[in-house]
Amino acid sequence: MKSRASTASLKSCKGSVPFTTRLTLRPNRGRCIPHAIAAPEGIRGQASDALPKEDGFAHQFTQQDFKKFMQGYRSQYEEISMWVDDNDIEGELPKELAGTLLRNGPGLLEIGGKPLTQPLDGDGMICKFAFKDGKVHFQNKYVRTEALMKEQAAGKMLYRGAFSVGNPSGGKFFNPFNFAVKGIANTGVLNWGGKLLALYERDLPYQLDNDLKTLGKTTLGGAVDTEKQFFGAHYRVVSEPDASKRLIGFNFVEETTLSGGNGVVHFWEFDESFKRLHKTQHKMPGGTFGFIHDILVTDQHYIILENPISMNFGKLLTKYTVAKACLAECLQYESSKPTKIHVIKRPGKDSSVLGSKAHAVFETTPFFSFHHANAFEASEGRLVVDTVAMTGIDFGNNIDSGTSVFEGKPGKGVFTRLVINGKTGKVVRHPVVTDRAAEFPSVAPVACGKPHQHAYTAGSRVVGEDKWGPQQVVMKVSMAPGLGTDTPFSQQQASTDVWDAGPDQFAQEPIFCPRPDAQTEDDGWVFTMVYDSVSDCSHLAVLDAKDLKSGPVARIKLPQRIPYGIHGSFTEQYLGPAPEAKPQSYNISKAVAHDGVPVYA
Repeated sequence: MKSRASTASLKSCKGSVPFTTRLTLRPNRGRCIPHAIAAPEGIRGQASDALPKEDGFAHQFTQQDFKKFMQGYRSQYEEISMWVDDNDIEGELPKELAGTLLRNGPGLLEIGGKPLTQPLDGDGMICKFAFKDGKVHFQNKYVRTEALMKEQAAGKMLYRGAFSVGNPSGGKFFNPFNFAVKGIANTGVLNWGGKLLALYERDLPYQLDNDLKTLGKTTLGGAVDTEKQFFGAHYRVVSEPDASKRLIGFNFVEETTLSGGNGVVHFWEFDESFKRLHKTQHKMPGGTFGFIHDILVTDQHYIILENPISMNFGKLLTKYTVAKACLAECLQYESSKPTKIHVIKRPGKDSSVLGSKAHAVFETTPFFSFHHANAFEASEGRLVVDTVAMTGIDFGNNIDSGTSVFEGKPGKGVFTRLVINGKTGKVVRHPVVTDRAAEFPSVAPVACGKPHQHAYTAGSRVVGEDKWGPQQVVMKVSMAPGLGTDTPFSQQQASTDVWDAGPDQFAQEPIFCPRPDAQTEDDGWVFTMVYDSVSDCSHLAVLDAKDLKSGPVARIKLPQRIPYGIHGSFTEQYLGPAPEAKPQSYNISKAVAHDGVPVYA
């Protein structure tokens, strides 16, 4: 495989790493001032001993590196709204950059002084970078969910998250068969049809105004009409033949029957005004625990990857029911079962893969996948799916064990191409990048559901088949759309372009922003939030999508730490304030609500 890379490190600061493992987090309410919060003894300002000078990448993630990484898992209580001073922009913002970058993630990692056992259970905080006329306005604000307001008023935990053990409120009563989890609005964020939405897959969306104030839950005008009112944190936006755009959202619910159970997926298609055009239901027999977090959509199909996951009922009864394990820990990976690929015909579309059938299921060798890059129809009745595949996952793995979490192939994401043959029913799996762990894959919006040449992922700076680490680089994977279909697959026919944020830096999900009047698929910029463990601050890196290795064209430095986020999106709409807007700040430890009414600065 052809590769090119560079290393860069932010030396001073004035300005998603998702895990399915449990950890202990320590409270910290302080706003970020460079070096005001000390790094662990012996690591501040030092590069990892494992960093080879000749190639700029590490071949081992050390315990010192791990300590740096863990600094990013601390709460941020301060909400701020401000125009970023020109002196806090390193490099130069592209003059033609206009629109708004939105990010969502868990910002509050303890409640009433009690740390959460897993950051994915943290309350959602939206970050917004609004670009206009060469300037940028930054704002972060918590989603005032019903649960957040009630817990902050009570000063203690009241709800159980997917990774919570026992009764979080500390009460004696614990109903182990109540599988409801706290609605935290912490995963995705979407601006569509005049609605700004914070998303979490086990709840309805929360609608926000452009100032990020919470308006409340929404069923999207009654569109979400399933018995369990969930709307997934992932979605796809595709272009139709008439150049109009469609938003496709979904939810996944469990259906229990006397003979076992099924997974049920509902898809909704919306036009650009958020009018619902179609609703499709698809049942997955035996797929109750298929862990459907993301979907794929092409011109003709919806696609679901059903993971080989089952419930360990022995652990559920002996551990979970007596508050010795969380619900997620009772899920187990089944290496003897296949991964199933469900292909469903979109309403009103002809299928070059399914023919007259409405849907079909294709099986392949087992792997687990959280996130997918893209899918498209190929020649001769085939489908191409680019995803990040793991050879296994352990939901009970404990990150407190340190660097051992990043050793061995299970849990390591590999950028992978799947070729599905609708005529033969066979699936061929092609690992594309095997020496660098990948996560959070995406493509340019113009390529969604269509043949693409480039994909972008966050990746590990630790290289090697069996060792990896958290996300510290942004990687562009380039290959011909026909690789694996029209031409035989070869890893040598794929190339990577890598920007390494540096040994003290931790990058997050890359988000593509097209240049106005872009002439090529990769004509634009890639955004990634970066946490600097030396200064204990965060910044936004703006990369040239055509040349990642050269490093950011601009860094937007923030005066505080932003805990590791999950997902984001870019909208061409400007959602920022007027130029004369004054800076504001508010510490949510004062209150997030009075008598159930949200409180802000």
